[in-house]
Amino acid sequence: AKPAGAAEAAPKVQSAEEQAATSALNAQQAASAKREAADYEARKKAIADEQTAKEAAYRKALADREALIAENARKAQQAQADWQAAVAACRAGDTGKCGPQPQ
Repeated sequence: AKPAGAAEAAPKVQSAEEQAATSALNAQQAASAKREAADYEARKKAIADEQTAKEAAYRKALADREALIAENARKAQQAQADWQAAVAACRAGDTGKCGPQPQ
């Protein structure tokens, strides 16, 4: 129950100018929100693209490192095999395969 003498507020009716101003403000707010959302999505995409590029560069660097390790291991195995062959040839009498003798 309302107190006696309290007048009921009538709903406010906007004038045509107020309605136009409200509509214009609403349109500005909607356009601003749309631009902000588009900017946000563009930033998200740029960050995702940058992250993808960094991950690809990392994977390439890792693959290059693994390839270098494998090449060095192959060269070390070949050097070991060549040395073993030279030792066997030297022991078999091929003095051209023998290293220098201590003095």
